[in-house]
Amino acid sequence: MATIDSTDIIFATVTQRGKDVVSLRMSGMTSFSEIVKRMQTAVTSPLGLVTLRLRNYTQGWSQHHALVLR
Repeated sequence: MATIDSTDIIFATVTQRGKDVVSLRMSGMTSFSEIVKRMQTAVTSPLGLVTLRLRNYTQGWSQHHALVLR
């Protein structure tokens, strides 16, 4: 997995059934689990299976992850 530094700017989007549910711009994160926790608090209702798209603007990488958000 790509690295995440606390100074990186991360764009994260949660998508379900082709529709964007939440989009956030974050910094200060140092791990994937911190990003997932932040996304879970931003989602107001249980969703189930979603796709999490991450883009590290600072380092220039992007990733897609399938997750179950409760």
